[in-house]
Amino acid sequence: MIARNWSRAQDDGRLPCPTWARSGRRFVHAGGKETNDEVVFAEAGDMTLLGARSLEGLNLRVDARTKQLVDAGPIIAAPMQPGRAA
Repeated sequence: MIARNWSRAQDDGRLPCPTWARSGRRFVHAGGKETNDEVVFAEAGDMTLLGARSLEGLNLRVDARTKQLVDAGPIIAAPMQPGRAA
């Protein structure tokens, strides 16, 4: 594990800032999928958060109506150029 120390503030504004947090690469599991990402390791009392970068890596989104993680749909790798064959 490669860990770095980051100067950060709590996401909800609690605690004086800056506070220090350790980070490193880990596998993230959510919604029946997994990916690897750089994460910040929580301390006692920290909120549990799933960041946008991890959600993108998992290809998940939050359904606003049900407040559940759902498949984000197909990923477009590159746009087609008019007049070019696939």
